[in-house]
Amino acid sequence: MTKKEWFSLAILAAVLIFAVYRYHNRLFTETRTKVMMGTLVEVSLTSSQRGINTLIDSTFAVIADYESRLSYYDDNSELWSINNAETDSIAISEDVYNLLVIADRYYQKTSGKYDVTISPLVDLWHQGRTTMPPPDSIAAAKALVGFDRLRFSPDYLIMPSEMSIDFGSIAKGYIIDRAAEYALSQGVSYGHINAGGDIRIFGDASRAQRIGIRHPREPNRIIATLLLSDTAVVTSGDYERYFEVDGVRYHHIINPLTGYPVDGVFSVTVIAPNATAADVISTSLFVMEPEEAIDLVKSIPDAEAIIYYLDDNDIMSLRTEGIRAYLD
Repeated sequence: MTKKEWFSLAILAAVLIFAVYRYHNRLFTETRTKVMMGTLVEVSLTSSQRGINTLIDSTFAVIADYESRLSYYDDNSELWSINNAETDSIAISEDVYNLLVIADRYYQKTSGKYDVTISPLVDLWHQGRTTMPPPDSIAAAKALVGFDRLRFSPDYLIMPSEMSIDFGSIAKGYIIDRAAEYALSQGVSYGHINAGGDIRIFGDASRAQRIGIRHPREPNRIIATLLLSDTAVVTSGDYERYFEVDGVRYHHIINPLTGYPVDGVFSVTVIAPNATAADVISTSLFVMEPEEAIDLVKSIPDAEAIIYYLDDNDIMSLRTEGIRAYLD
């Protein structure tokens, strides 16, 4: 064979070897959405496995399993059983204990402004309401709130029978994290889970996603864009669930110390290593004064935040210095 023929043969062999390598190392991506946890949940996974559809199904199954245990409204859930127990001493699972530990931490950090026993007030304000609840009803509901009245260990919770717990401000992030951990354990190389704005991006850190922050008063406009990889981001906003009376917006995020919805804060976006932390921090910051909230998040390792609030009829923002690295 001539040198030219040998050279052509070498090129052909290299092409074939590369093709075989690509065939055995190609990646499959699947994205699917489903209504769960009271919102639209999107799961997107990338893997070298051909059975990516089955993996998507099983990831959704993990989400459904945790939701069935931690739901405030499902009368078959563990949380419903806790809230409706006939005794003050109640056996709890590891997941409930984990959530109580985190809830306790932020109850302390916010001096009681973050409180998962707030459900009587939330129910009062948001069960099909179109008018403000009367002050005596607010006072009565407020008297049933107070995390410091709980006592718990890894196995048991002691809670006054008239009280109840709602993990709505933390469970979604916790469930997303468990589903992401499951997907990674099954060999997923990259993916994201978006549950109504609670987002966990996981896997290959070289892959970044652009995440838009919704303008708090213009639904079709993005007020800022973040470039994120292998992290979590959660936004809490006063536009998610609300009603208006005489031009005043009353939304779903209640200050347990006053019994009324937080006034003047429009939205809080938090970046944190996992969705559980981002979820609980975003709600914690929302119920605080913006300056106080920024001071708090500065004390939390690996967390960044941007807060939009009202000042002299203008939308203003406060942000941690570190969030600048993520702004696109």
